[in-house]
Amino acid sequence: MERKNISAEPVKILNRNFICVIISNFMQNMGHSSVNPLVATYTKYLGTSVQLTGLLAGMFFAVSLMMRPFSGPAITKYDKRKLLIFVFIVGAAANLGYALFHSVSMFILFRFLSGVQYSFIGSLNITLAGDHLPKAKLASGLGIYGVGSAIANAVAPSIGEMILRIGTNLWGDRAGFTAMFLFGSLCFAFATIPAIILAPDPKTKEDIAKAGVWYKSIFSKHTFPPAMVILMLMIPYAIINTYIFEFGKEQGITNISLFYLVFAVMLAVSRPISGFLTDKLGIKKIIFPALVVFAVAMFVIGSSAVLWVVLLGAVLAAIGFGSSQPALQAMCIQMETKQRRGVASNTIYIGVDIGLFLGPYLGGFVYAGTSYPIMFMTGALPLVLAIVGLALVFPLYYRRLKELS
Repeated sequence: MERKNISAEPVKILNRNFICVIISNFMQNMGHSSVNPLVATYTKYLGTSVQLTGLLAGMFFAVSLMMRPFSGPAITKYDKRKLLIFVFIVGAAANLGYALFHSVSMFILFRFLSGVQYSFIGSLNITLAGDHLPKAKLASGLGIYGVGSAIANAVAPSIGEMILRIGTNLWGDRAGFTAMFLFGSLCFAFATIPAIILAPDPKTKEDIAKAGVWYKSIFSKHTFPPAMVILMLMIPYAIINTYIFEFGKEQGITNISLFYLVFAVMLAVSRPISGFLTDKLGIKKIIFPALVVFAVAMFVIGSSAVLWVVLLGAVLAAIGFGSSQPALQAMCIQMETKQRRGVASNTIYIGVDIGLFLGPYLGGFVYAGTSYPIMFMTGALPLVLAIVGLALVFPLYYRRLKELS
C-alpha cells in the first residue's frame, strides 16, 4: 500500500515531495552559483593563462559529460533519494577541498570531483521534480522548479563576491577564496536536509528489468534531438555566467554583480509564467520568440559600455533563457515513458554539459583574438543554430507524442 502511495501521480503541484526537491535544488544552486562565477577570477589568482582559465572553467562540465554513461543507468536502477543525498555530500567535500588546498593541480583534482557530482545532480533533481508533478501541469511545475535556481542565481554570486572581498580585505587573497569555498561547502551540506525528508524511491525487480541493460539508460534517442537544441542554448548562458565579471572590469563598469541580481529576478518571474503559457498555448508559440529575445540580449550585453545597458541585456537574456529552458525540458520529458524519465533527464544534461563546457572554452579563444564585447556578441550564433534545429525537431516531437498516446 505504501509503495502505491509513493508512485501515485500527485494531484497538485506544490506537494510535500516537490517542495523538498525545490528546496534541495535551491541550496545546491546557492553553493554552485556562489563559487562558479568566480572560478575565472580564482584561476587567475593561481596564475593560469586565459586559455587555461576557460578550460578549467569548462572542465567541470566535461567531466560531468564523461560520467553520463554511469550516472544515467544509476538514476534508472537505484533509489534516487539516496543518490541525491550522496552527491550532495560529494559536492560539500569538493568545495571543502577547494577551500583547503590552493594550487592548480589540487584545483583540477577537486574540479574533477565536482564534475562527477554534477553528472548526477541535475538529472536527479529534474527527474524527481517530474516524478512528483501532475502530468497535465508539467511545464508549469518545471517553471516553478526553476524559480529556486533563479533566486539562488540572484543572490549567490553577490554573496560569493562579498565573502571573497571581505576575506581578502581582512586576511588576504588566499583567505578570501577559502571563505568563499567554505560557504559553497555549507550550502551543499544543508541541501541534504530536504533530500533526507524526501519520500524513498524504491525500485522493484520489475522496474529494474524494464530499464533494460545499462547502456540503454545512458541516453534516449527520442530526447536526443531537443537535447542538442539545449546544448546550443547553454553556450551563451555559460559565456555570461563565466565572463560577466571580467567583462565589467574590461569595460570599466562598476557594480557589475547587479547583472546577476537582475538576471535572476527576471528568471524567477519569467520561468513560472512561461511554464504556464507553455501548458496553455503549446511549446512552439513560446520557444521561438524566446530564442530570438536571447540572441538579441547577447548583442545588447556585448555593446554595453554603461551599467544600465548591461542590465537591459540581463532582462532580455533572462526572459529569453528563462522561457526557453522549461519548454525544452518539458519537451524532452514528454518524449519518453514515465519509467525512462531518468534517461530523458540524463540526455537533457548531456546537452547541458557539452554546452556549458564549450561556452567558456570557445569564449576564451574568441576573447584571446578579439575582446569581451565581441565574445558576447558571437554568443548569439548558437541561438540561431538552435532556432534552425528546433524547426527540424518539432515534427519528431509531435510524432513521438502520438506514439505515446
